[in-house]
Amino acid sequence: MASLPGPCSRPSPRTATPASPTSEPPVTVMRIAAGQPLTVAVSAALSGEQRAVGGDTAAAAEMAVADYGNSLQGHPLRVLQKDDGCSDPEMAAAVAHDIVGDSSVAGVIGPGCTTGAQAADSLYEEADIVHISPTVTRSELSAQQERFFFRTAWRDDMQSRIQATYSRETVNASTAAIVDDGEPYGKSLADAFVSEFETMGGQIVSHERAERANVDLTSLAGRLASANPDVIVFEGLNPEAALLLKELNKASFQGTFIAPDAALNVRDFVMNAGDAANGAIVSAGPVPDDAFNNRFRGRTQRVPATAFVLQTYDAVTLLLRAVDSVASTEADGSLVIDREALADAIRSRAYSGLTGTIRFDANGDRSGESPEELGLKLYRVVAGRFQSLP
Repeated sequence: MASLPGPCSRPSPRTATPASPTSEPPVTVMRIAAGQPLTVAVSAALSGEQRAVGGDTAAAAEMAVADYGNSLQGHPLRVLQKDDGCSDPEMAAAVAHDIVGDSSVAGVIGPGCTTGAQAADSLYEEADIVHISPTVTRSELSAQQERFFFRTAWRDDMQSRIQATYSRETVNASTAAIVDDGEPYGKSLADAFVSEFETMGGQIVSHERAERANVDLTSLAGRLASANPDVIVFEGLNPEAALLLKELNKASFQGTFIAPDAALNVRDFVMNAGDAANGAIVSAGPVPDDAFNNRFRGRTQRVPATAFVLQTYDAVTLLLRAVDSVASTEADGSLVIDREALADAIRSRAYSGLTGTIRFDANGDRSGESPEELGLKLYRVVAGRFQSLP
């Protein structure tokens, strides 16, 4: 597949044949008058419990637009930030209505959370507006085969596949015990791991549950250690991941412990688990390097609170490069963008980004077989720090 042109190799503006004064443009075509801004909309949680993630999303979008040069084919670029409330479906739908009503919007980065996306995505589809999620990982979100939906985030079932592949091929595990926390995130990951591990020829010897807010996991850890599996996979959030690992260490479990992206947190996982964390394997997306963090800090006076800044940066840059490849300029200086052609351009090209090589399948999900292509990495805790595995 051909790579999307980068900011330094943008296609030259094409001159379109002026439309007849009596002709009506197709619904999918947007026009931006000469000198007027082209907008990238961000739908994210800018208030409430998830405001750190939403704030990072908005800041990373601004950073990507600035790095692109703040303009596209002679039109200034602007970022429109909208607070979608994360898990508030009515708020996310209201934001979608506002964005759809803005004819300068080339595409949407978001919504930020699964519930909001489920409420808003159909509105973007009806308006033929590309919407790219950098943060939502729930597998079924892409099951509707929407033409204008994409995500630079990984998919939960792909995370489980990476865990199962590591267990079978690197650890050479023939048996595994699985624990989830009873929440949709953990249950979804656990079910997918069981399916993948068994398909690869492994045996699940136990499937347990560590309910949220259950701080006494001693008996559970004892049962798991007694079963003596090659790997124990916990699918859920902190503090349960750290608490279970501590108890498994006390129960003298000698196998491999694997946890999902929610555990990629030094304070909540590594520090809570203490010495027991060393050797644990965590699957997650790539994390910002020092160079990115320094540039982000230069713009915001803080470092990112979440690694999803990379998926956001890639989403914005990918969108702008695709717009550059399909946009044309009329004789009066208007920028013309066919929304269907834009979606096709995003789906048909490969993009080398901060989170790896991005290609999209028919559902708008990242495609490929390697962890990098799927937007994932594996980490091992070594001396209290997360160390990326090759």
